Amino acid sequence: MDALVATVPPAPPDISIARLHGEACYTCGAALCPLTPAGAVRVRIEGGWRVWPVVACSAHVAGGVK
Repeated sequence: MDALVATVPPAPPDISIARLHGEACYTCGAALCPLTPAGAVRVRIEGGWRVWPVVACSAHVAGGVK
């Protein structure tokens, strides 16, 4: 794994597609509110990892992705 990719937190294997594609808050799943970029997560794909940008609602954006 690339050293830079290793610094990005992994997404849980059961993450919803809406959260992963930036259509809902990564933390709580809220979708009917303004969403702000909140960092990135990595997901396993065939042959390695893919880094995905994620968003958060105003209640969770300050905490970033954990």
